Amino acid sequence: MACSACGSEKQAEFSAEMNIHFPGGRGLDKPVVWVFPQLQVCLGCGLTRLTIPDTELRLLEKGIAA
Repeated sequence: MACSACGSEKQAEFSAEMNIHFPGGRGLDKPVVWVFPQLQVCLGCGLTRLTIPDTELRLLEKGIAA
């Protein structure tokens, strides 16, 4: 699949770990949500796509951390 930003066919998939903070001042009192997504990275321009796993997505939707 070609990159939607630059059209490059050079794509690679990587594993990642990241923590997501809730926004605003109230988010500072909440623990972060850890996610371990697969990243699809365009090696031409660096555009990166990821999908947050369902369990963590529901935590973000509800505004709570695990």
